[in-house]
Amino acid sequence: MHDNLDQYIRSLPLDDEGKDFLCAAFKSNRKENEILEFKFKRTLIDKAAITNILNASIDEIKKQKKVIENSKDEINRTLTEVDKQKKLVDVKNRALNKLLKDLREAQQQLVMSEKMASLGQLTAGVAHEINNPINFVSANIKPLKEDLSEIIESIHRYDDVIKENKLEAFFEKVWQFNKDHDLSFTLQEVQELLKGIEEGAIRTSEIVKGLRNFSRLDQNVLKKTDINEGVDSTLALLHSVYKDHISIEKKYGTIPEVECFPGEINQVLMNILSNAIQAITGKGKIFITTWKDENWVKIGIRDTGSGMDPATKNKIFDPFFTTKEVGKGTGLGLSISYGIIKKHKGKIEVVSEIGQGTEFIISLPIHQNENSKIKSEP
Repeated sequence: MHDNLDQYIRSLPLDDEGKDFLCAAFKSNRKENEILEFKFKRTLIDKAAITNILNASIDEIKKQKKVIENSKDEINRTLTEVDKQKKLVDVKNRALNKLLKDLREAQQQLVMSEKMASLGQLTAGVAHEINNPINFVSANIKPLKEDLSEIIESIHRYDDVIKENKLEAFFEKVWQFNKDHDLSFTLQEVQELLKGIEEGAIRTSEIVKGLRNFSRLDQNVLKKTDINEGVDSTLALLHSVYKDHISIEKKYGTIPEVECFPGEINQVLMNILSNAIQAITGKGKIFITTWKDENWVKIGIRDTGSGMDPATKNKIFDPFFTTKEVGKGTGLGLSISYGIIKKHKGKIEVVSEIGQGTEFIISLPIHQNENSKIKSEP
């Protein structure tokens, strides 16, 4: 026991003086030394056990810490990947929403193009059928007026001959008839009626011309077009809607012909002018201006209507947005117009304030890029 204890003491991390002191102390009193030896050994064993447990715990804690750190790194990597996937999903969602919007707009334009094509065929047919009889009326008004002038001249000569030859007594009944029926008023009325027929024929011819220009069966053909003529044709078709309460003030500039699809541009003019007319509830005016600005032809359409607040102005080109009552508007007119102008590589701007009216400014390039010709909707 003493030899083992001596060896153990010698193995302790003490200096030689300490080791010798412990050995001498244990050797000086055997009984007490045995007790001390037991206690000392017990203490050393417990200390070693505790040290081993603590070391094991520290090692385990280090392992767990490393596992946690690895898990944390994995979680961070997972979160980073999730964030990337979320951003990718957001990008794809935006792309899909844009694609869906484009498809809806394309569908709307396709439906409207089909309607316009059908309308074009219908109006062209109607215009042709009306044009023949109205040309017949127009062609006969002038000779009819000339014939009437000759008849009136003949009546006046009869009167002169009767007076010169003092034949009043023989023609008393005729003169009495003329007096009773106010022949002079009748002749004047006939001339006024002829004038009215002539004006009606001219007006009908303008409407027919407007129908033919507006419907444009060649709308799928990119061609040079007189924008001023397109505005006039559209106004001719809308005349009955605005004639009683709105005056039109036109200021046409000297502008070149614009390369475009005439039927589609006429459709834009119809939509904007219709909105301008509907914006004016009482008496009002619409100002139409055209001018050339470098490589652009611009059309300004300004009304004296109620105007729009900023929130409404920001939404007017959105599909299906309308301020009209249910059943009185689809909310597609301006959306389709925006798409048509965009397809022509043009611009459409809006200036409006509540109580100050609204102005649409359309900008169209005079020439389309030869390398990227626009295509009309089928």
